[in-house]
Amino acid sequence: MSRKIGVIGAIAAAALLALSVSACGETATTDTSGGGASPSPSPTAVSVTQVAEATLPQVVHARVGDTLKVRLNSNASTGYSWVSQDLNDAAVLKQVGDGEVIASKSTLAGAPGKTEFTFEVTEEGIDEVGFWYQPPGSGPPGATWALVVKAKAGHIPVEVDAGEEYTAETAEMRTGDNLVVTIKKASNAGRHSWKMVAGSPQLKLLGQKYSGGTQIMTFAGTAAGSTTLVLVNRPTGDPPLQTFALPVALKTPAAPVTHQLNKHSDQQSILVKAGDTIQVSLMDQPSTAFQWKFQKPNAKVLKQVGKPEFFPNNDSMGSKGKMVWTFSVVGAGKTPLIADYQEVPAQAMPVKTWQVNVAAKPGFTPKTVAAAPSDPADSVHVLPGDTIKLKLAASAGTWSKPVSTKQLVASKPVKQGKNVVLAFTAKNHGVVTPVTIATTGGGYPGQAYAFSATVGKGKLPVVVHAAERKVAKPIEVKAGDLFDIAIESNTASTGYQWSVQSTIPDGVVEQAGDPTSEAPTTDMPGAPGATVFHFKALAAGSAQLVLIEQPPAEGGTPGAIYMIMVSVE
Repeated sequence: MSRKIGVIGAIAAAALLALSVSACGETATTDTSGGGASPSPSPTAVSVTQVAEATLPQVVHARVGDTLKVRLNSNASTGYSWVSQDLNDAAVLKQVGDGEVIASKSTLAGAPGKTEFTFEVTEEGIDEVGFWYQPPGSGPPGATWALVVKAKAGHIPVEVDAGEEYTAETAEMRTGDNLVVTIKKASNAGRHSWKMVAGSPQLKLLGQKYSGGTQIMTFAGTAAGSTTLVLVNRPTGDPPLQTFALPVALKTPAAPVTHQLNKHSDQQSILVKAGDTIQVSLMDQPSTAFQWKFQKPNAKVLKQVGKPEFFPNNDSMGSKGKMVWTFSVVGAGKTPLIADYQEVPAQAMPVKTWQVNVAAKPGFTPKTVAAAPSDPADSVHVLPGDTIKLKLAASAGTWSKPVSTKQLVASKPVKQGKNVVLAFTAKNHGVVTPVTIATTGGGYPGQAYAFSATVGKGKLPVVVHAAERKVAKPIEVKAGDLFDIAIESNTASTGYQWSVQSTIPDGVVEQAGDPTSEAPTTDMPGAPGATVFHFKALAAGSAQLVLIEQPPAEGGTPGAIYMIMVSVE
């Protein structure tokens, strides 16, 4: 907070500053005996400043980590400006910048506006802040205001760097394949507690093992699609220790095909793949001495399945029909598939021959896909109000904004040089695992990152507003005058008692005796009365007067504060 040098102590007619409190001023000519001896021989004028309790600034309650905003009426066209001062040198508040002038919404020239001060609540305790409306040149302030702030325990928000521990590249596989994930630098504390929290139904955990700081987990590809496998190392009942994320793309292998061949396929060539089936249908009449007989194909490519099946044209005995042979493509390669129509048993050359040349490609064979070994991300522990910053390589593609949850609110990714920065604001207690994916221009997932955040219990910092209600105008008197400040009080009912807190500059103003009490204006039980403080103006200069309503117990919170400047001619 900016300090007003020389305010407490001797101040000549210098410009001091003021803030918003309430004061009503009226002047009366009364004889004051106040109890204090007067250095001047014949003071007769008494300025009585009446202060109504309802207009006094009350105590503002806040927590450490909160932001306090004080807004005061001002008018820049007058040349006056507000300045703040810490009245008791406490470290409860830290001022952020100078007072910010907020222009009026009116388009009229010289329209009044506001001045807003911002403070950070940094420590527990009680602080008193004064504000002075300082004129453009030398002279007394145009108004004053004061405020008591009581701060309870709280949390000052911090920024936590999650860091780029790893980005795992996409693993491509097919349904039926197995995926082996190798996690380096896995925590030994939770080596048996790795769980899949995302990735189903595309993947199914088959098994895991840990050895020498390396965790190996095996998954079966169960369904086609793109998913992000997220693994969390979380011992039972404890927050997560580490987190790992891996994009996985699963494709369905081409389904086996049944190739139908007949007499029109003779002398043709066909392309098949391992796993396919070939069915050959030829006209035959088993009741005769002539039948189709297949030569043995290359056993590494084709294998006959069962015996041929005959389908007669009608129910007549000895009817013609179709004979169907079934062959399974068992491997890649080439082989002719040849059938001879000949007498049984063979007595001469075949009457005719049917042939198809078969070329077989490899078919689907389940395999094991190994994801590139990667390090896990360590967990982050924060409190409500904290910010988690995550830096990821911009070269990976376009990083997605993670889904905001009850625990964390995610920001949009922002590119900063070679990195993309994501911010997460902690809100509520709980554990959450944000996942972000980097996609390429074609929308294909390229990399993934995930970490676990544990948000502790606590309250979010808030903005506390203390707006001006009524400022105290300076008291202007002449040397030798007596003046009173009467302030509403109710010591009998509440135990709170007003007292003068600031040091009055020697030779300018002095307190004239002890304060006196005024009875309530009504006879209602517990009705408030007033405490009257008596002062004497000694010589030309300025004096700051601060009155605080002290609680009955030592160390308690003041009930209100009143501050005013006295200008002596």
